[in-house]
Amino acid sequence: MYATKGKASAGRRWMRQLLLLSGFLVAAAAPAETIVTGGKTGTYYQIGLNLKDIVAPALQVRESKGSWANVEDLSQTKGVGLAIVQSDVYSAFVYLRDNPQVPSDTRRQYAHLLANLRVFMPLYREEIHFLVRKDSPLEYIHQIQGARIWMDAEKSGTYLTALNIYSKMFNERPTVVSPFLNPTVIGDDEGTRTRRSALMVLSDPDYYKDFPAMDVVVLVGGQPLKLLETNIPDNLKLLKFDPNHPASARLLQEYKRADIQQTSYPLLNIADASQPSLSVDSYLITANFIDPSRQQFVAGLADRFCESFDELQAKGHPKWKALTWKPGSPLPALSAGWQYSSSVKEHLSRCAPQETASLARSACRPQDRFAGLCR
Repeated sequence: MYATKGKASAGRRWMRQLLLLSGFLVAAAAPAETIVTGGKTGTYYQIGLNLKDIVAPALQVRESKGSWANVEDLSQTKGVGLAIVQSDVYSAFVYLRDNPQVPSDTRRQYAHLLANLRVFMPLYREEIHFLVRKDSPLEYIHQIQGARIWMDAEKSGTYLTALNIYSKMFNERPTVVSPFLNPTVIGDDEGTRTRRSALMVLSDPDYYKDFPAMDVVVLVGGQPLKLLETNIPDNLKLLKFDPNHPASARLLQEYKRADIQQTSYPLLNIADASQPSLSVDSYLITANFIDPSRQQFVAGLADRFCESFDELQAKGHPKWKALTWKPGSPLPALSAGWQYSSSVKEHLSRCAPQETASLARSACRPQDRFAGLCR
């Protein structure tokens, strides 16, 4: 009886070693991770779905209220291992950490966040859309001082970006129009309905006089924004960015120039082939986890990201083609304060172009592949 049990135990140990070598046990035992993104109609959510469908099928994709909330979820919510954010969220946390007018508990909270945030991969630049009515005298972003501005929900990425841009230009806080919901507006989620409500009121304030009045609506996201592609009011226009205005130099310390293409928004009747605006970088981020299994998940995801890169660009959202990095090239420099995850940096720095990786796999002997020495 004991001899049989010993043989069975030895057999199980041998099988366990075999599974460990082949990588199956590691994959089966890895904890489920969640990525927090944005509203279901936004680019962030589509990027999350692409990562799930093409790179990591076990990844859970969750909608959210935006960049600020995503960082808090990454820090405070069990199982959240990835988030998509705008790069300027870092400067907001630095402000909260260093401002003596902020309560000490809040300052400590954001100091902890800053110490543990890590970048997995810079994604793409998101265009910043400033919308007004076509009959508005405003033509440029630097003319919005004193305007009533709708900038989405507090702690969203759009709110943060609009607040930061306004403060840099005018050294004061804007007049903010709080989000509201028109019960007659339809949409796939509350965020979409809220944004659509703002656009409707902006376009026809006389008809929607029971709702808060506004002069400007700000939307941030990779073009084309699905919300602006179809079924939008036909009397709206985009404000232009003037790089020669004195306030522009301050903005370009943190934001980049961008062109919003006429083909992205045919209903907005952009006069030229493109219109100058601003953009902010978006990052796929993770954290400096203490748990080794979570760090292992991040490292493994980096490998699968490398292997799936061409498929992401071929089958995923068009913004995957806008990445400034590709296999075989150095990782891009990050905005001030940000740093890469050491696990990701190590793995992606070894990432080879697809044809080179295919040759390496074909040259890998079966016994070496079994031992985990090559793929």
